[in-house]
Amino acid sequence: MRQNALQAVDASGFTTGTVSVDLEAIAHNVAVLRERSRAPHLMAVVKGNAYGHGLLETARTALAAGADWLGTAQLSEALALRRSGITAPILAWLYLATNAGGAVAEAVEHDIDISLGSPAQLDVVAGTARALGRTAFIHLELDSGLSRGGARHEDWPALVTAARAAELAGHVGVRGVWTHLAWADVPAHPANTAAVAGFEQAVREAHDAGLAPTLRHVSSSANILARPEFHFDMVRAGLAIYGLSPAEHIDPADHGLRPALSVTAPVVLVKHVPAGTGVSYEHRAITHESRYLGLIPLGYADGIPKGISGSRIVMVGGRRVPVIGKVCMDQFMVDLGHETSVRVGDPAVLFGDPAAGAASADDWGSAINSHGDEIINRIAPRLQRVYTRGR
Repeated sequence: MRQNALQAVDASGFTTGTVSVDLEAIAHNVAVLRERSRAPHLMAVVKGNAYGHGLLETARTALAAGADWLGTAQLSEALALRRSGITAPILAWLYLATNAGGAVAEAVEHDIDISLGSPAQLDVVAGTARALGRTAFIHLELDSGLSRGGARHEDWPALVTAARAAELAGHVGVRGVWTHLAWADVPAHPANTAAVAGFEQAVREAHDAGLAPTLRHVSSSANILARPEFHFDMVRAGLAIYGLSPAEHIDPADHGLRPALSVTAPVVLVKHVPAGTGVSYEHRAITHESRYLGLIPLGYADGIPKGISGSRIVMVGGRRVPVIGKVCMDQFMVDLGHETSVRVGDPAVLFGDPAAGAASADDWGSAINSHGDEIINRIAPRLQRVYTRGR
């Protein structure tokens, strides 16, 4: 059906895009993972504003659904949870080991468990606890090959010895020992088996030093699903609780997991252009026949990657259509075909639930040679968040 050559919408007062978060899907996913894992404890990882889903809403939902620990990277995220009234155990693992701005002191005062992997970090945490007259609860991190946080194997004996001394002095309590696998997103990789064997040796060395940690934790989402033998005392679920794939060969739907987040925007303009029309900057795309184009009011300032150009990945009018031309700062165009029934104001689903025909965040990640978690973490704060329960 041919429409008028140009339609436009009054842009005053409308929301350019909406991020919808299905809290029921998060609760469902947590329950599935809790049932799957043999570990006594399940940590819901809510770092990075809960992977863009919303820190407080996600944390409360995950705890109500069966998670009994929360994990954040930054101390500021853990403190935000405490200030909101959440009393569940929280582990935070990324901070400046100088007590800069008093963040470590505030974490100790708010009973936030702190990870550390060096004597220098131990000195700061133990010294802060001593000054406050409190005991800081800590998790010792082993670097099992990621070369990121944590103590290397050769430095581990000195760390556990120092931790035991601080524990005897009453300044710290060693609650956990943990590691993050370098091949966490490739569960079958033999390096994982070797790393876990090294972790078990590190736990024995901790015991030999006189420590008695009650929480050993190794597994993140991919290994919860594919290597249940790595469960130990607690598992850390991140991507899986959001219904995203934690590894290339793992389809969340195969494990009963549902994506919780979708991004939609209204089509704000529909125009008809003739063959030979250049589209967007530098005319990287040129129409080979007459087409209808739709304008979507989101761009790279909203987290839309430029690399998505050319991908048939946006659902408009019940079908997926390709992005055409370069993505701009606040907008991009889609090719609606040589005929269309799409009207101004119709919704465009950027990504959501594949069961409803939409592309997933993982599909978007694949289109730019990345992963779905990069896509959802790009979403700009200026987009409105809407929380729902159920599809």
